[in-house]
Amino acid sequence: MADKTAFTKEMQNYYDTLPAFLQESISQSTSSFNDLQSLRAFAARVQQEKRSK
Repeated sequence: MADKTAFTKEMQNYYDTLPAFLQESISQSTSSFNDLQSLRAFAARVQQEKRSK
């Protein structure tokens, strides 16, 4: 599971703006989010996958 306690303030602010389904995907992810860019990239991938279904 993603360690949200390691999020920077910028990452947390971005996370808080996301829809619930994306927040859930991030929370359950085994990915490591080291910066805002990696968090945004993950969110974009999840949104793309949802659209293609």
